[in-house]
Amino acid sequence: MSILITGTSGFVGKRVIEQMRIHYRSEDIITFSSSSIDGIKNIDSKNYEIDSDYLVNSGCEEVETLVHIGAFTPKSGSETNDINKSSSNIENTKRLLEALSQIKSLKRVVYLSTLDVYEPTDEIISEKTPVGPQTMYGWSKLYCEEMVKTFANQNNLLFCILRLGHVYGEGEEKYRKVMPVMIKSALKNEGISIYGDGEALRSFIYIEDVAKAVVNSLMLPSSDVINIVGNEATSINDLAEKIIALSGNDIKIEHIPSNGANRNYIFDNSKLLSTLLDSLTPLETGLKREMEYLKKLS
Repeated sequence: MSILITGTSGFVGKRVIEQMRIHYRSEDIITFSSSSIDGIKNIDSKNYEIDSDYLVNSGCEEVETLVHIGAFTPKSGSETNDINKSSSNIENTKRLLEALSQIKSLKRVVYLSTLDVYEPTDEIISEKTPVGPQTMYGWSKLYCEEMVKTFANQNNLLFCILRLGHVYGEGEEKYRKVMPVMIKSALKNEGISIYGDGEALRSFIYIEDVAKAVVNSLMLPSSDVINIVGNEATSINDLAEKIIALSGNDIKIEHIPSNGANRNYIFDNSKLLSTLLDSLTPLETGLKREMEYLKKLS
């Protein structure tokens, strides 16, 4: 099997490559990226400024599977409605699919999407939850999902849409996400700031589990849509307390008043555990690994 993977220089992509190399020969993997990885063939992504013959002319004529990870992902809440960056997800995926249409050996497309495609709800979120994005980023990912489905159906291919939830772990420090921000503050023996009362619930999933799920999706016998999410609901307050305890420092938590309403994110991940993974990394285990990683960087 020859596998083409985009977005391999990013947070998720790097870990997917690590897992791919465990299960597949390096010569069976091709990356589509602006930077190369030792021992693996790379095709310059050219920021997706490619024509329909680019992949075939670059030696991808025998590719059987595409894993499309590369995309604009907001690094902070202020970027979620960036029109130009969100639109690039659609345009880049369109160009990639046009180039893929020239590859006659192609059998499967795996697309990494996001839970931001779902409408707001106080109910437990599953694959049956209605879609209804609230941001331009969410709409861009949903549109790309539909492009992938249509492309696959028109070309008699299998597709798998993987909707990623709140992913954490080593490598996420580039994002203004709650976990690395808290861990960095704890390691510096600084106070931890929480907006609102901190009672909002989140369910996190460790990056290694995500990477394993992506690799395992290549073996699914039929097309599917699966949420890649945790099921260990934790309040932001409890998360902060866990991080403080692991740091060993005596740190105070400051609650900053917020006008935003609490929204819980609780998931039913039974489909994930019945198709792609047998179990998930416990939150405390993943926190310890990320904290040790950030200690080495500091």
